[in-house]
Order: sequence, then C-alpha cells, then structure tokens
Amino acid sequence: MDSLDRDAESMTDYRAWLAARFRDLKAANRNFSHRYVNQKMGVHSAGWLSDILAGRQKLRPRHVSPLAALFKLNPSEKAMLKTLVELESADAPEDRTAAYTKWLELRGIPREQLERDRLRYFEQWYYPVLRELLTLRPSLTDAAALGAALHPPLPAAKARAAVALLVRLGLHNPDAPAPVLVKKPSATPHWRKILEAYMDLARPALKDFPREERDFSALTLALSSESLREAGEEITALRRRLIALSEKDVGKDRVFQCLFQVFPVTQSLPADA
Repeated sequence: MDSLDRDAESMTDYRAWLAARFRDLKAANRNFSHRYVNQKMGVHSAGWLSDILAGRQKLRPRHVSPLAALFKLNPSEKAMLKTLVELESADAPEDRTAAYTKWLELRGIPREQLERDRLRYFEQWYYPVLRELLTLRPSLTDAAALGAALHPPLPAAKARAAVALLVRLGLHNPDAPAPVLVKKPSATPHWRKILEAYMDLARPALKDFPREERDFSALTLALSSESLREAGEEITALRRRLIALSEKDVGKDRVFQCLFQVFPVTQSLPADA
C-alpha cells in the first residue's frame, strides 16, 4: 500500500484516504464491510462509516486509535490521521495553528513563522502574488516580464524591488522549495491591510475578466452566532481542499486570488416578544 502512504502525505482531508484504505481491505477480505467497522467501533448507527466518508459526520479524536487499528494504519499514518482529525475539529485559532503546524511537520514541508520584521510581506498585495508566480515559474527572472504578468501590471522597478525584498526576508529562494507560511496572531492588523487590498482588486476583476476566467457569487441568508461559527469551519475546510487541489495540479499556469467573505449587513435583531 505504498501509494496510500504517498497519498497520506499530500491530503488535508482524511476521507478519501480512509475510503482508499477501506477498498484495499475489502478487496483482501470480503467480510470487511461498513457494518463490520461500525460494530467494531461500537457505534449504533448503521450509516456511521458511510456518513464519515461522505462528510456528513466528523471523526472525533476518540475514534482515531480504534479506527487506526481496524484499518491497519502504521504509526506514521495514525499520526497523520490524528492530526487531520484535530485540524478539522479545532475551534480556537491557536488549536488550528498547532494542528496545521503538526501536519506540516508530518509532511516534511519546510515552514516559516512570520517574524515581526517579516510583516512587511503584508504591505503590498503583489508580494504574495509574485512569490506564488516565482514558485510557478522559477525561470521568470526578468523584472519587466514579471511585472507585466500581474494584473494589474506592475512597473519593472517595483517588481525588481519586490523580488529583492522577498529574497532578503527569506521568502524566496530560487534554489530551494518555498516555505509554507504560518501567520502569527500578531500579524492581524497587517493581514487586515492586505485583505483590504485584495478586496480592492476584486471590483475591477469583475469586469476585466470573462466569466470563464473568474468565479464571483453571492449569498444572502440569516444565521445565528453558532451557524456563523459553523460557516467559518466550512470555509476553513474548503481552503484546505483548495490547497490540496493546487498541490496536485501539474498543469497550473496562473495565480488566482481566492476571497471568502461572510459579514453582517444588519444589526442583531431582538427576539420576537
């Protein structure tokens, strides 16, 4: 099951991974069924495993050890499953950051904590874009060509200065893989600044690009505080899936900015008498 081991290192969603392992075990033993797993796990719902694999339920940390034994996971696979479950179930920002950091460690990806002097990275919208573009096309070293590849275009002098800053801050090295950046909570004011810049880019993009080159949508709905928290969890899960999609995409040829915006447009209303 070497292919499964490789998949385990690239996924941020454990469901496809467990479904693949279930198919392998089922092929080796026809008695290995959803019903068998449910019984061994001590759950009363006949559809528990189906709901887990379909995303209708979440695995809980208490499920990890017995399920790892049933699915014959080796220690590194069990550690990966435990981390992915923690990543999905974490509510507090610090818990999500800790789980994500552990996930990076298990994958062996170099990571960088943005130190105070690196908060300049959030000063201009084009710093992250250029960094991603250089990761995509390391051979693109001409400042004029780099600037022209952005939308809106960037003067060559600004592109050259931006690349120099990325190199100086250790955020770009043409001879080494780009580190994954984990934002510290202290970066919040600077992060707000760059989010505002991204929002400013969105308005002209709505008319500058045809529909097949962008995806804009809107949804207006009423939510409670608890539902808003759950909506945030869904967006977090979607971000992880998009990261995984980008990682496995061998034909990627463009940098996109993804904005997820959920914000109130009314005051909280008092309950009806």
